[in-house]
Amino acid sequence: MRSQNYYAITPLALVFAGFLTPDAFADEVERDTETMVVHSTAEEALKQQPGVSVITAEDIARDPPVNDLSEIIRKMPGVNLTGNSASGSRGNNRQIDIRGMGPENTLILIDGVPVTSRNSVRYSWRGERDTRGDSNWVPPEMVERIEVLRGPAAARYGSGAAGGVVNIITKRPTNDWHGSLSFYTNQPENNKEGATNRANFSLNGPLAGDALTMRLYGNINKTDADAWDINHAQNGSYAAGREGVRNKDINALLSWKLTPQQIVDFNYAYSRQGNIYAGDTQYSNGNLSPDGLVSELYGHETNRLYRQSWGLTYNGIWDWGQSKAGVYYEKNQ
Repeated sequence: MRSQNYYAITPLALVFAGFLTPDAFADEVERDTETMVVHSTAEEALKQQPGVSVITAEDIARDPPVNDLSEIIRKMPGVNLTGNSASGSRGNNRQIDIRGMGPENTLILIDGVPVTSRNSVRYSWRGERDTRGDSNWVPPEMVERIEVLRGPAAARYGSGAAGGVVNIITKRPTNDWHGSLSFYTNQPENNKEGATNRANFSLNGPLAGDALTMRLYGNINKTDADAWDINHAQNGSYAAGREGVRNKDINALLSWKLTPQQIVDFNYAYSRQGNIYAGDTQYSNGNLSPDGLVSELYGHETNRLYRQSWGLTYNGIWDWGQSKAGVYYEKNQ
């Protein structure tokens, strides 16, 4: 006896098969190949890295004007300024301190080049250098962005960056002529606090089309010293106010574009910085007589620094990445 198998197509199967048309398969394949493209700049990618903060030129423009970049950098996580009336540090000079490791373990870079002028300044009596650090050489208006690296992000810079790194990136020359002149003033309500005045100028543009461009900027600023008795106490010694500062800077950059991907830069900078004594009574044994140390030196420069730097840098852009090589020289006295 032969047995036969029969298969019947039910109406439900016909309905299901009706949906599986070639057009339906095409739609499904098209949906599977759809992708989402997310555009991100290098600055945005850098901000996402742990231990890294980026301050852009737009951020600086939105904030109130400042005389020293340290006043902007101090707002970043893990950043503090050493030297204040409470600590009694000599001169109350304020330097950038990252993660509590001290200014000696905080590396300052300008366009990726270490700035070491503060290392030429003598140590104070409590182990800190009697300097304002290296954050006042560039006017805020000339900053493209500031990168603040903390912890592991700064490890590749060596032992001098155990706390962190501050990289100040300046604005590049443009292909059109631009110039600016600005004036900044800060007049405290209390006349015992030192007032600040600063004038900046900048000029940049092409010298030979796109192939050779230049940038020139400079600034003159002065912050008066606080009154010697701003923290006056009835008995014993008391902390002096913050010292003032006189600062003059000029910076010139020539950029030679060999090709759109090969650029050679020559940079020269000159700076002169001097403090304005504020009456360091904690270390003068309370000698406030008219012929005493405070009265004799108050309002005068007791520390002066001259800085010169030269740099020759080659920047290359390749299919596999970027390269940078340079020779730099810095003289401080």
